[in-house]
Amino acid sequence: MCERRADVQGLSDLELYVYDAVASADTGGGAVGDTEIAEIAAAAGHGEDEVRRALDRLVSLNHLRSHSAGYTLGPHDWAP
Repeated sequence: MCERRADVQGLSDLELYVYDAVASADTGGGAVGDTEIAEIAAAAGHGEDEVRRALDRLVSLNHLRSHSAGYTLGPHDWAP
């Protein structure tokens, strides 16, 4: 768990919120697409552009993956 904490220390509150939303969707076998991005933005009190920037940053850090269906979790070595 220490490695996991080290991975997320540099993330903003919004990025952590977005990551958790993607993790919830991914656990259920889904992905976060345009509809979910709008829902995340509304729930977080941020604009869709800010959520998309957070998603892009999480992809660049290899925490998430971007697919045609949307965003899913990236590789990880910790148990859910």
